[in-house]
Amino acid sequence: MKKYFKVGLGLLAAIAGAQILYRGYKHIEGNLREELIDAVRKSFADQDIQVVWLFEEADRGAIYKGGVVVGKNQNINFEIDGETLKITELGEEYL
Repeated sequence: MKKYFKVGLGLLAAIAGAQILYRGYKHIEGNLREELIDAVRKSFADQDIQVVWLFEEADRGAIYKGGVVVGKNQNINFEIDGETLKITELGEEYL
């Protein structure tokens, strides 16, 4: 009986540890996303920003693709490096 009790406690501890790690990861991921969006807003601060969007997953390494809708009908596509926060514009589209 003690053996099953110990195994059960071990499983509960493992599940609790995994939950803590997952929440920590999501918190760090959320902070990175906020930093990226803040950097984009600062970079395009001279324009009338309507919407900023980023893909959930990095394209390659720490490079995220995204876009900014400025004015009434202009979309600017860009890549942003998650480590250096350097933005590279890929092109503009008029909607």
